Amino acid sequence: MTHLIRGGLMGMLAAGTGLGAALAATPGVAWADSSTDPYSWLDQVVSGLPVPAADAAAPLDMQISISGFDLFPTLDNTATAESSFGSFAIALGDGANANASGLFDFALANGVDSTAGSGLLGNFDVAIANGDHSNSGAGIGGNFILAIADGDNSSTAGAGIGSNFDIAAAIGTGSKADVGVGGGFSIAFADGAGTTANSGFGQFDIASAIGNGSNASAVGNFDLALANGDNTNAAAEGGSFSAALAYGPNVDATADGNVDIASVFNTGTAADQAFAGGTSLSAPGDYDIATVIGTGSSAFAGADPTTAGNWDLAGVFGDMLHAIATGGNNLLDILPSM
Repeated sequence: MTHLIRGGLMGMLAAGTGLGAALAATPGVAWADSSTDPYSWLDQVVSGLPVPAADAAAPLDMQISISGFDLFPTLDNTATAESSFGSFAIALGDGANANASGLFDFALANGVDSTAGSGLLGNFDVAIANGDHSNSGAGIGGNFILAIADGDNSSTAGAGIGSNFDIAAAIGTGSKADVGVGGGFSIAFADGAGTTANSGFGQFDIASAIGNGSNASAVGNFDLALANGDNTNAAAEGGSFSAALAYGPNVDATADGNVDIASVFNTGTAADQAFAGGTSLSAPGDYDIATVIGTGSSAFAGADPTTAGNWDLAGVFGDMLHAIATGGNNLLDILPSM
């Protein structure tokens, strides 16, 4: 397979030259004067891309598409870029694919076998996949969407599935962020190897997971889930106006109902748990608070497996303690006891 043309282009781009300068320096290729050339603005756009250093023995493929027009030859070029009118797609790397199919959409796939797609039945969307085998999708039936996947080996970001004004960012090897399935105005942020964040199915949800193997899920309306620590879980699910806050390693904070708050601050390394809304999956309680400050402790407030519970409070302020305020209304359990 002949790679001479795109190999030379990649080498010059990696050296920091502008697109126009690169083409002008390639024998047999002429570049029009910037005052008359409609694509002269690409010089500054492409020169700032994080293009991998070219390998003369195995140069990377690349393609740029603007309003359906390909800038580079497609023969023997495994990088593919497609764009609709008014949109812009860039693919850098062997097997990379970028598709901007809506109006005023942007897609960038930078990495071997990376994929970025924006604007499928949506407009004003941005999808960026940076890393080998990374994947990003923005605006599947949504508008004004941003999806960023930054990491190798299936770092995935998906946003705007039937919703608008969503942001999804996945940073780290094997990380994943999904937002906006039938919702809108939501954010999902995952930062760490094997970390996941999910928000949406409603409006104004925020899910943030920071730490290797951590998870955050905000599924409702006006829900907040923040996980900060390795192997930590924060989930605000099944209701609205709830918050799950988990800080430290090996923490599980879950708020299942409406206006529930579950918070954990792990002062050590032993596992902590806080459940607000209770342990009933069919009928979680509302207006419940479960909080833990310590290590190896747990707090449960709200319904139990058979009885509803609302307006309950379970609090732990110490190590190896377990507070339970479930199966009734207006229950209180604070440890250690006063």
